Amino acid sequence: MFEMINRDDATHASSGDTALAPHIGRPEDYVRALAKIEMSSCERDMLRAHAKAPDRKITGLKLAETVGHFGCRIGNKKYGRLAAKIAAAADLPMCKSDVSDYLAAIFTLAQGTQSDGEDWTWVMHDNVARALADAGIV
Repeated sequence: MFEMINRDDATHASSGDTALAPHIGRPEDYVRALAKIEMSSCERDMLRAHAKAPDRKITGLKLAETVGHFGCRIGNKKYGRLAAKIAAAADLPMCKSDVSDYLAAIFTLAQGTQSDGEDWTWVMHDNVARALADAGIV
């Protein structure tokens, strides 16, 4: 089982935030990024589903089902591509981890824990949820 732990980073922390790693932005970083990128309706649906999930907690399988696909791997890959676009637009560095690039990109949006199988459970960062509300996406 793999779990990504965030470390303090004063350069991205703002008042009221929990400890943040360098790959996690401030709400305004995400709002700026969301305004810059083009998002498909499927990508927007994935963000909404994640933000509206109980405790903002969702699996890769659920993300796939949200956009009419099956399998956790495709859900995580599609979400990872979106996360990479958001991270690049927000000028956030890639999370340093020993997982695939698409999984590492998701850490920009959420904390992840791998299940016993291939799936991951993602808990959306507070700053991402605030940015989605500020941007009128949820």
